[in-house]
Amino acid sequence: MAKRFTFLFFALISSIAVQAQKINISGFVKDQTTNTGVPYASLFFTKNTGCTGDSLGHFNYILKAGKYNVIIKAVGYESRAFEWKVDASGNQKSFELKSIANQLGTVSIIGAQQQLSDVKLQTQTAGTTIYAGKKNEIIDLNTISANTAINSTRQVYAKIPGVNIIENDEAGVQLSIATRGLNPNRTTEFNSRQNGYDISADPIGYPENYYTPPTDGLDNIEIIRGAASLQYGTQFGGLLNFKMKQGPVDKTFELVSKQTAGSCGFFNSFNSIGGQDKKLNYYAFYNFKRGDGWRQNTGFNVHNAYLSLKYAFTPKLTLGFEYTFMDYRLQQPGGLTDQEFKENPRQSLRNRNWFAATWNIPALTLKYDIDSNNLLSVKVYSLIADRKNVGDLNSIIYPDDPSKPRTVMNDQYRNYYMETRYIHHYELVNGIKSSFLAGVRAYHGDTHRIQGYNYTGSDANFSVRDNDNLQIDYRFPSYNAAAFAENVFQLTNKLSVIPGARFEYIRTNANGYTIPDTTTNIKTPGHESHTRKFVLLGMGLDYKISRKTDFYANFSQNYSPVSFTDIIISQPTLKVDPDLKDVKGYNFDLGYRGQISNLVNFDLSGFYLLYKNRIGTLLQTDGGGDVYQYETNISDSRSIGVETYAEINLLHLLPQYRYSEYKISLFGSVSYTNASYIDVPADRKQFEGKKVEYAAPWIDRYGIDFLFKHFSGSLQYSYTDAEFSDATNAKASTDGSIGIIPAYHVMDFTIGYTLKRCKLSFSVNNLGNEMYFTRRTTGFPGPGIIPSEGRAFYSTLKFNL
Repeated sequence: MAKRFTFLFFALISSIAVQAQKINISGFVKDQTTNTGVPYASLFFTKNTGCTGDSLGHFNYILKAGKYNVIIKAVGYESRAFEWKVDASGNQKSFELKSIANQLGTVSIIGAQQQLSDVKLQTQTAGTTIYAGKKNEIIDLNTISANTAINSTRQVYAKIPGVNIIENDEAGVQLSIATRGLNPNRTTEFNSRQNGYDISADPIGYPENYYTPPTDGLDNIEIIRGAASLQYGTQFGGLLNFKMKQGPVDKTFELVSKQTAGSCGFFNSFNSIGGQDKKLNYYAFYNFKRGDGWRQNTGFNVHNAYLSLKYAFTPKLTLGFEYTFMDYRLQQPGGLTDQEFKENPRQSLRNRNWFAATWNIPALTLKYDIDSNNLLSVKVYSLIADRKNVGDLNSIIYPDDPSKPRTVMNDQYRNYYMETRYIHHYELVNGIKSSFLAGVRAYHGDTHRIQGYNYTGSDANFSVRDNDNLQIDYRFPSYNAAAFAENVFQLTNKLSVIPGARFEYIRTNANGYTIPDTTTNIKTPGHESHTRKFVLLGMGLDYKISRKTDFYANFSQNYSPVSFTDIIISQPTLKVDPDLKDVKGYNFDLGYRGQISNLVNFDLSGFYLLYKNRIGTLLQTDGGGDVYQYETNISDSRSIGVETYAEINLLHLLPQYRYSEYKISLFGSVSYTNASYIDVPADRKQFEGKKVEYAAPWIDRYGIDFLFKHFSGSLQYSYTDAEFSDATNAKASTDGSIGIIPAYHVMDFTIGYTLKRCKLSFSVNNLGNEMYFTRRTTGFPGPGIIPSEGRAFYSTLKFNL
């Protein structure tokens, strides 16, 4: 264990310096016309004292009390000077810059601190969100060196400690990640959003996510761990928010074209336009990717499109419209047994399995800066989507018989949302600013699920033969209303206390029937309705240790309703507990984070997660001696561990490069998770002392990033420890559907060369050609072992016009 932390402690110890205690200031630099944030604005308080804002226009700094003539500079804007009296009564301000017609050239400014890492922390508050006291990260996609054409999860999330990954496809279409011993499958344990609005199939009853925004269209990815439950909802993993790019505010028109070709027939074409025309900011892209796949029978075609229009009626009032479209079709090669994987992981024993999904998300947004201390945001949006499966779901030990019908599983999602958030900044103690956030949310969703049989051919035909006698035909209307509030009580310049509460009203319904036994064709009707009303509570603490470091702690309750799939009886050997309970529990975080001497970026933390009423299946015997599967709340589980990250820019050790944007950075993210079943009932001793499935104890990622003049790149090493695929901790099975997922080591390499408006890059994923897998499954896309991709090469050419 000590060896794993050697790099992290070296990075911290090498640059520790005592920092003077000063007054914390923060604020927002925005465009005078559009009212949107100005990215990476540089603020100078004296000749050698300054800071740089983030990609959203927010900044945070600490100064001695006094009067300053602040000079603010940003590419594409007129430089301006403001007077700021820094004392206990004025530590938060908003500044406006005026855009200029012509883009400025590159300017190197000595004394302005450059961005140290592509992973950053948010300020205490930003927009209508409170971050104080919470474990949070922002991945800046504008500076990251990664293979973004394939949404390379290992590279994009490399510096977020503890991210466990299920790799579903080469194209990066379906993101499957989790932390803290939670199940990564389709990111169900995160509250997944884009620009603050939901993108999962049904956040109340079926939170699986079949849509992932293309990384090339993202500005950043925002992650808040379990403490996000009060502001955003009930998932235990926290918030995962994809923030899309917007049009450049200093140009009326910009075109970006990025073309990537790679192994196994891979091709990705990303093309975007954007700009600022008076009061209108616009951005749009179209992304197409296709490939033949590393394994047999794994071809895919993916289409993504996005449109954003934001009109500033006044400097304070902005109305926006966004539309997201996604459509894809994947051929699924099926799973393998352990022996088949050892013999040839690229083989496929299924050629009739297909998956398709279509996502449509229209959204209206309103942002109203009432004044510098009051901000209101409103989002009204919808999700109109469907997903379809067809294939042979029999055990992989049985050959696929083309003469037999395939199973079809189709869903339709019709969801409607409204969310309003308001934040108020006020003086509480000695003129120090505190912040109060309140919001409401309303939601109605309707999921329609059918399952039947297809008797035609082996192509991507998702129709069923008999719509009147389906194996499953259910509708799941659901309703949710919530109200929430949090307050940052800034008691001193160093100490903040952040209490919060969320009230939830949830009503879920299930109406339909199943035919578990096709030999009798008897319909089993189902009519259920459940209403819950409850309050979630939380408390955070933030204490400034030095100018750029702070101690944080947070406790937040979490809640997750029973999903639709848990209550459907889909086969004659399955029975469901009529008293199935929702999952409850909490997250607790304790950590120390920040930046030291413009050299080291770090976050060292520990966590405890309690997950009560975990749902699983037991083997039971009825009165006649027949064995059946019984779905019920099998036990509680708990996860305890550490999440550590550190990065040091070695180039900043040289005086001439101390404030340069160039870097040669070493980074490491290391996590340890002990996730086990606890308080096991006496009749379920088979789970006593067992490890939670898909909870790898160690997840380590190390690497080097470099940026010097025209060259940039990264070399990354990833290690994921062995984990179990089921709650009984079975080591193997004859059909490969359950058993150990062995530990694996993977290396990825990317290098790029930029010249004016053109960039050429080359990358190799899985440099060592490791043969490994991250998933075993009893259903789609298996059953059996799902092998991960072997070594693959990619080259990219990008133009900016």
